[in-house]
Amino acid sequence: MDQNDKLLISLLNLHSSDVSSFHSACDDTSHLSIFVSLARKKISCPFCGCDSCRSNGYYSRNISIPHHAFKNISVFLKVPRYKCPNKHSFSDSYTMAPTNSKVSYDSIITVMDLLKDPKMTFSSVASFTGLSESTIVRIFDKHCHIPRIPFPEVICIDEVYTKVNSFDAKYSCIFYDFYNRTILDVLPDRKKNYLHHYFQSLHNSKELLNVKYVCIDMYIPYKKIAQIYFKKALICVDSFHVIKHLNESLQKLRIRIMKSFSTDSIEYYLQKHWKCLLFDRTINLDNKGKYNKKLDRYINYRQLLELILSIHPHLKLAYELKEKYTIFNATCSYEDAKESFDSIYDEFVLSNIPEYYDFIVSLSNWKVEIINSFIIYKGKRINSSIAESMNATISTLLFNTKGIRNIERRRKRIMYAVNKTGFLLK
Repeated sequence: MDQNDKLLISLLNLHSSDVSSFHSACDDTSHLSIFVSLARKKISCPFCGCDSCRSNGYYSRNISIPHHAFKNISVFLKVPRYKCPNKHSFSDSYTMAPTNSKVSYDSIITVMDLLKDPKMTFSSVASFTGLSESTIVRIFDKHCHIPRIPFPEVICIDEVYTKVNSFDAKYSCIFYDFYNRTILDVLPDRKKNYLHHYFQSLHNSKELLNVKYVCIDMYIPYKKIAQIYFKKALICVDSFHVIKHLNESLQKLRIRIMKSFSTDSIEYYLQKHWKCLLFDRTINLDNKGKYNKKLDRYINYRQLLELILSIHPHLKLAYELKEKYTIFNATCSYEDAKESFDSIYDEFVLSNIPEYYDFIVSLSNWKVEIINSFIIYKGKRINSSIAESMNATISTLLFNTKGIRNIERRRKRIMYAVNKTGFLLK
């Protein structure tokens, strides 16, 4: 037996003493075939303990092993069978593959490790390993077991667009652990009726009473569900969604004013090409001035912003209100927010800007929940930033996999890829 054979034997989790015959062959497609017979040995019956067992032939197994140097390795294995005086038949045990499986333990580990990557699909893993896509799916379904995680004291509820869904639902609802930054569960639908069914099916309803805070966006069914099932919890509206709503309102105003000017005007140019100055607070407005061909002058970002705001009084007022609310959101404590909310709300009302009407209604309808979002829990302000960051990973996964139609498989794939979740090798 040469050195290459010894390396291949070790690849199979075997020792040279375990093997009675061995040979291999590689074809033009880089497909390696290994033919191996396991050696007979002195063995006791696992049923009765008798150590006078005799040979009872062989049985054959075919096992596939992915390997970076080959498209695939096919192992044709002959395993000794034995029979004891009490007529018990059995075969020798080995650690290459699970019982009744054509896929090795190493292959399973490789597949499951690859599926941790949200960019990998069942199809791409199949291409990488040389296994069929159906085999990859079966491995995942068998070895990925992810139960629902009990609700902690602070949860966030959000949703992701799922593209395909046998529930005829565009969005899947996701529960997040705010503090530990993990996904608690994934539901195929965010509609109120389905959420009712989910919570009513929970066996340990006392678990829901332990929840102290529920952070949501301004989706009304989430609020109603939280009020019903999390009876001891305060509901918080995620500040990101409030600011997003505010910016969208300002954007509508900008577009309306911009379209009132001709496309070749300075006013149109400023609002179209320098709109970022209205929204991006990270821009250094006091940068060194640069020559602007359209304006025929050297100008910095602050001067550009002043020109934009001078186009229309509503635009200037709307921007100032947006900045005031942004500062309010970023700097207030819970007590300060309770004291100053009504004042800033009144300023929006008095502005009489049509594009802000919907935002004003949201401030009115969600006043308590917005103020609750200023509460600090274990040093962190309660928000859904965890959901926004994880949703990007989930969206990548769903885009690459084209949604995953099977509901339970989609749920497990999302939780497996995002959480620090292992798998059960059996």
